[in-house]
Amino acid sequence: MQTFKIALIGDSMFDAWGADCPEMHQELKRLYSHSEFNIENHGLSGSRAGNALWRIGNDYPRNGQLCRCLSMFNPDVTIVESFAYSNSSDGPEGLSEYRDILRRLVEEIQVTTGSQVLFCLGIPPHRDKFLETMPNFFNTSRATRQRMADDVKLYLDEARRIALDEGWAYADVCMDIEKRALAGEHMRRFINQSDCLHPSRYGYQIMANHITRAIDNHRMIEEKIGH
Repeated sequence: MQTFKIALIGDSMFDAWGADCPEMHQELKRLYSHSEFNIENHGLSGSRAGNALWRIGNDYPRNGQLCRCLSMFNPDVTIVESFAYSNSSDGPEGLSEYRDILRRLVEEIQVTTGSQVLFCLGIPPHRDKFLETMPNFFNTSRATRQRMADDVKLYLDEARRIALDEGWAYADVCMDIEKRALAGEHMRRFINQSDCLHPSRYGYQIMANHITRAIDNHRMIEEKIGH
C-alpha cells in the first residue's frame, strides 16, 4: 500500500484544524481507499505569508516546541492557504506585496521540495459577527470589526485573482460558502462561535471536501492498486 505525504502551510485557519486534520484525512481515505496518508500541518497562528516562506527551510517554534521545516517533510502535495486573514491588516496598499510574496512562496515550495501545490481560499469572514466573541476584541465596535472583515474579503478576492493569473490549481472554499449563504444557509454553521473567526467542524468538513476534490481533479495523487 502506498503512503502519500500531504503538507499544509498557512496561518491560524489551518492551525486551528489540528495536527491530523481529521476531516481531510477521512475524505482522502474515502477517495483513495488503497493508500495511506501522512498529513503534516504547518499552519501557524499569526503567521503571515512571508513567515511561511521562511518556514519552508527553517525550523520554527510552535506551542513551546521546535517544529521541523516543511522541506524536511518533503511532501508529495502541499496545500498553501491564502494568508488573507493574516496579511489583510496591510490594507489595499499591501496587495502588490501580497501578490509577490505568494508567488515566491509557491515557487519556493516547488523548487525546494518538488511537491505539487494546491492553493486554498478558505472561509469568508462572517461580517456581522466577525471577532465578536474573541476576548481581544471585546468592547471593539461592530463598525471596526466589520471594516476588518472587509479587508479580509479584499485579500481573499485578490488571492483568487492571483491563482487565476498564475494558473495555479486551487480549492475555492470561500466562493462555495458565499453561495451557500446566499441560498439560505446561515454563516453561523460555518464559523466557530467561540471566536467568530475560524471554521467550525462543519466548515472544516467543507474545506476537506474541496481540497480532496481539487487534488483528485488535478490528478495530484496517482493511486496504484495492487502495489
